[in-house]
Amino acid sequence: MKVKLGDIVARITKFLRIPHCKNCEKRRVILNEASDVGIRETLKRLEHCCD
Repeated sequence: MKVKLGDIVARITKFLRIPHCKNCEKRRVILNEASDVGIRETLKRLEHCCD
């Protein structure tokens, strides 16, 4: 089973007791797709995810 970047960030923030919001969830999904779409596309998606 492959652990994805968004899930890793979510686990760390949960451990640090940082609240999770709807924008956090959007970023988690985008980061989880990073290996499929590439770094440039991921950065582009992150730039516009929480407008």
